[in-house]
Amino acid sequence: MKTAFTILCVLVLGMITFASPTASRSQSPTQTGQTVSPTGQQDSPDETSHEKMKFILLVMGNGWTKQGYAVSSMNYESAAHIKVYLKIVHLDSREDARKEYDDWLKKAVRIVDQGKVQDKPATKPATSEDRAVILVPSTAKDCDEMFTVVATAGTVLRTIQSCSLDAAVEFERQAKRKESVDDRWVSR
Repeated sequence: MKTAFTILCVLVLGMITFASPTASRSQSPTQTGQTVSPTGQQDSPDETSHEKMKFILLVMGNGWTKQGYAVSSMNYESAAHIKVYLKIVHLDSREDARKEYDDWLKKAVRIVDQGKVQDKPATKPATSEDRAVILVPSTAKDCDEMFTVVATAGTVLRTIQSCSLDAAVEFERQAKRKESVDDRWVSR
């Protein structure tokens, strides 16, 4: 019964497509290194427009880690074909989640950002959680190193990986916004 419930929860989560509303804006004339889109909006080749960034679910799956913890994996892709990989590991305790978090930090080639954040789910009390943005060696063929957002959430460890730092951080921002509205499927 618990397995059926878990599968149902993941299917419901899989139907969610993270998208932010498109904002219209006017731009000044182009500057060096920038291009104008067909709609007249200005885009920088080094930046991803957060107003336009949408993520489409490609693949999802459930399984178990070698240690016996339940894990959910979801692969997304942006309209610009940037892949984002989300993994959620359900551990036995907050201490186990912190240990896994520390293990990720040990694998880091570089720590981009690290600290405590307020996790404010819709139906549960706010908690102070560990979060870091790190650069780790990649196992994907897309890039040599992956930007990884790794964060605890109670007894859960979440990792968001992408070749693009902007895509990983924007995906996390959109997911947090969704969770602050409806977190019925999130365990802590």
